[in-house]
Amino acid sequence: MTRKRAVTLTALVATSALLFAACTSSPGQATSTTPTTAGSSAAPATSGAPSSSATNSGTVSSGPASSGPATSGATGSSAPTTSNEPAGADGCGKPHGAYTDPGTAAGAVTVGFNELSTSWNAQSSHGNSVYNSNALYLTQAQNWYYDKDLKLINNDSFMTCKVTSTKPLTIAYTINKDAKWSDGVPVSAEDLLMTWISNSGNFSTGEVKTDKDGNPLPSTGSTVAFDSSSPGLALIKAFPTISADHKTLTTVFTEPFVDYQLNLTIGVPAHAVAVKALGISDPTAAVAALVKAAQTKDNASLAKIANTWNTAFDFTALPSDKSLYLSDGPYIMSDFKANQFQTFTINPAYTWGPKPSVATITIQYAPDPTAAVQSLANGELQIINPQATADVLKGATALESQGVKVINGSGGTYEHVDLAENNKGPFDPATYGGDATKATEVRTAFLKTIPRQDIIDRLIKPLNPAATIRNSFTQVPGAPGYAPMVAANGMSAYDKVDLAGAKALLAQAGVKTPVNVRFMYADNNPRRASEYQLIAASAKQAGFNVIDAKNANWSSQLTNTKIYDAVLFGWQNSTTGVAQNPPNFLSGAAGQNNFYGYKNANVDKWMNQLNVTTDAATQTKLLTDTETQLVKDGFGTILFQFPDITAFDSTKVTGVGGIALVPGVFSNFWEWKIAG
Repeated sequence: MTRKRAVTLTALVATSALLFAACTSSPGQATSTTPTTAGSSAAPATSGAPSSSATNSGTVSSGPASSGPATSGATGSSAPTTSNEPAGADGCGKPHGAYTDPGTAAGAVTVGFNELSTSWNAQSSHGNSVYNSNALYLTQAQNWYYDKDLKLINNDSFMTCKVTSTKPLTIAYTINKDAKWSDGVPVSAEDLLMTWISNSGNFSTGEVKTDKDGNPLPSTGSTVAFDSSSPGLALIKAFPTISADHKTLTTVFTEPFVDYQLNLTIGVPAHAVAVKALGISDPTAAVAALVKAAQTKDNASLAKIANTWNTAFDFTALPSDKSLYLSDGPYIMSDFKANQFQTFTINPAYTWGPKPSVATITIQYAPDPTAAVQSLANGELQIINPQATADVLKGATALESQGVKVINGSGGTYEHVDLAENNKGPFDPATYGGDATKATEVRTAFLKTIPRQDIIDRLIKPLNPAATIRNSFTQVPGAPGYAPMVAANGMSAYDKVDLAGAKALLAQAGVKTPVNVRFMYADNNPRRASEYQLIAASAKQAGFNVIDAKNANWSSQLTNTKIYDAVLFGWQNSTTGVAQNPPNFLSGAAGQNNFYGYKNANVDKWMNQLNVTTDAATQTKLLTDTETQLVKDGFGTILFQFPDITAFDSTKVTGVGGIALVPGVFSNFWEWKIAG
């Protein structure tokens, strides 16, 4: 699984759990499910891993579809253990059953968010972000989602997932016979198969190449290179079986994947990929050719399919080609103006899941958190989930007399700093003739200078007086496994700045100072700019010259370590599964969220074992051993759990809530109602 960058995590990503989160309150960042008094704190139910970040300006969802960061609770997975699941048990969470029909949808709601979509394919490594997941959550039918209590719910009106055998683990996914894409093509087993083909790694014969800006380049010849990976889907080696009616896909695992319930979801439509990649205009014939290419390992065709899947669905304004943004969910995207807004209107054909009451939802580009509050006051926005700052909290609570409700607490995103070890920069062994010990000493020295407590005292405590340093890569503060993890992993040694220790390590390494460190972060994020300034000032005292490398396109540039040495952003969880952690730390293609070239043989062994381990005690040991090694190797550091603020005008819209996972405030959009 993958996390999401908050720049980071949603139910629609089959392989990742963490998402990139851009801001403190990353786009899509989790919030408490019910309004609380301003200033109160609600601990997220799960820990943030990588995913892949919170408000659009600095958060990523963790992990490729099943990325490792997104998970909280290192003591175990939220999915049931396969060893105790009888054949016939549901494989996508607790079945919901029929939904209440709200009647004819009416009215419009505008949500302020600090970033808009860049891709309709959130399963790709570069498309794995909270802001992409937000749009897709509105427009793609979900076979599972989390309720307000973070219980996994199967939308059995769309798809049922049955465990038909446990030895070997076998799951049959059956799609509603009426489900169809917005172009009229039925949703089919081949759409699930497309996710397996692109994410399993079973068909890739090479790695994705990028240009100087980190953008994926098309592979040449017969080289097949899909821009994604999923440890869970990689365990499905045998070609899945497609039923005669093309509505059921049956998969067999070589080993029992720990988070099998979160493993397979639909991404971009198979027929849209096949038509564009193979030049066959008839959707049925194109899909048949796609399946045949996969069955016969026709690499010439698969290379075209991979190139199309990787980048054809990337756009920042409404494409003229409607096949690039097809919907099989409650809404259809009807308008998209670059850096302005995205509008979604009700899908009249949709009957296979919860139906919304609001006819139109617009996501308004609102990068300035203070301006977002003013827009809420003016009635231009009805819901905002801006970067959380003291001024935003003060401004939002001041509007309570006019009906504004404020949800204030801890979100599902965590802030962290990672160091590049693969760019011939200050933290790369190659810079020192391959001397890994020397590079580790330089990394450790830099980490000793980061003023973690000062950052929290100055920037976070004004929002949450109880805020503390987060000292775990996999456990959220307050979770049962957090205290034992912190007692064992050694990260608390970095709680206080140690300039003398940093200087001593640089001297021991024989490194000439000042050491230049290019530091990347979101350039539209005031809090991140403040964090950078505090880090740069502290590190300078130990002999580091920290160079401002802020970047408007930071999330798409995470794979491009040629332009940075250290990076600051947030991971947001999209699931509660334990398997979202490995993609953050594994080396090679399996480490979809490990952009930095980190490699440790023991960590690879432990994380691969975690993917197939259902015993909670063993999971805890594997995670503890991994975290201890990450600290020892100077992988990076964690700063804090994001504060999160959602505010909405209750005189215009009701039912607004959110969860501490991607898609945060959008998680229950079908429960929103026009007030009055």
